[in-house]
Amino acid sequence: MSTATPNPKSSMIPQEFVRGWPVISAAVMGIGLGMSPLPFYTIGVFIRPISEEFGWEPSKVLLALSVYTVFIVFMAPFIGMVTDRIGARKVALTSIILFGVSMMMQSLHTGSLALYIALWAFIAIFGAGTLPITFTKAINNRFDIHRGKALGIALVSTGVFGALAKFLAAEVMDLYGWRMAYVALGFLPIMIAFPIALVAFHDIDDQTSKDSLLVRLKIPILAVSVVGMSALAYYVLSFILPLVAADGWKLQYLVAVFFLMIAFIPLVMVIVGDVTFKPPLIKNSRQQDGKAVLTGMTMSQALSGWRFWMLAASFVVISVAIGAVIPNLEQILMSKGFSMGEAVGLAILTGLAVLGGRVIGGVLIDRYWAPAIAFIFLSSPSIALYLLSGNIISSEVATVSILMIGFGAGVEYDFLAYLVAKYFGMHSYSSIYGGLYAFFGIGAGFGPAILSHYAEAQGEWVNVLIYAAIALLLGSLPLLTLGKYADFTSPDQP
Repeated sequence: MSTATPNPKSSMIPQEFVRGWPVISAAVMGIGLGMSPLPFYTIGVFIRPISEEFGWEPSKVLLALSVYTVFIVFMAPFIGMVTDRIGARKVALTSIILFGVSMMMQSLHTGSLALYIALWAFIAIFGAGTLPITFTKAINNRFDIHRGKALGIALVSTGVFGALAKFLAAEVMDLYGWRMAYVALGFLPIMIAFPIALVAFHDIDDQTSKDSLLVRLKIPILAVSVVGMSALAYYVLSFILPLVAADGWKLQYLVAVFFLMIAFIPLVMVIVGDVTFKPPLIKNSRQQDGKAVLTGMTMSQALSGWRFWMLAASFVVISVAIGAVIPNLEQILMSKGFSMGEAVGLAILTGLAVLGGRVIGGVLIDRYWAPAIAFIFLSSPSIALYLLSGNIISSEVATVSILMIGFGAGVEYDFLAYLVAKYFGMHSYSSIYGGLYAFFGIGAGFGPAILSHYAEAQGEWVNVLIYAAIALLLGSLPLLTLGKYADFTSPDQP
């Protein structure tokens, strides 16, 4: 008696998500409360108090991003290789805890530049496993037809939690000072992301049955995440409600409440859903010497090809142009006459745009040729940078510009993860993605301090923003040369 095989065209659409939703839920929290968004999105809130306490220029505070970028250059490929060797689950769980501790350690700054550098280096060393390198491997192994959508959903959390973390840091800073704000940020991954990943994050080689102790203790474990999310919601609302009372319900305040509701969705799904292991429907492996081996290029094969180096060069330029602006948004807006509260409120809109960019981008790259979609999304924010270069800008112009920047910033990690899987395969996915992520990190890490220093020397941001707009357009063009996707399903492929 034969067993019927599901028709992929009729059943793959729901089944990929039915089987893979626990991984997406855990990835949403792990990435959103990981090293990618938290230090990057919140450092703008800390620039002024740290500068005032230690007598530093803003560019010196932003040196932190350059410091931890240097270590990311080495740690991202290393974490990628470790992930390919021992699995994404072990790497992610360990790094979530260590990253939270390293964020708390930022409260120990004394004004010593050496200590400042060391503590930011710890973030990169101990938090690298929370980068998309680990979480997107598990997603790519489970999704094919809807890979772009799955990556978009998972990575949208960087904008959501990056925005919420700004409000949390600002509120705790007002109440207890900037040191306690860093402690609060450090608690987020430990209390929220870790329990969810513990019960729900599994790659194809990490199987959990209904009899597993983690499954049986799911509710007590996730109770910790409920407490953490409740604390996050309390401080975010404590920050925005007085502003609402004074200014009314502006868009940025509505966005914050909307993000809070979104942030609770993965937690609720894991609480009420079945988190036991379900085999993926797609086949990313073949039998070799009696063992299942993921198909695709090795790291050495990727390094010997031109596509790896073209992507590396393009994303360095893109990350400088977009990544250097986002941490400086508060400074840019305040230089245009906006108050700190107004600047933080407007900067929060990047999260809304990131959400839209990632969801829409994910749908489009599943349907159309990804490099063309990437070019359109990544080059369009150049218009916004030009608008922000004006000496006097209205709140309406600032709002539109920030939304456009966030829309472009909402797809870089997604597209890079998608392109790596499509052009290099899954055999050494984390190693290859980690190598490319290192180049992306170079621009995102060094760009803010370099451009902030240049703006200080110029006394304005006009030329910086114009140059960034030009760089963004030129850096996106080479993506159109990638060609057709690789086919790793035939036996003669590596």
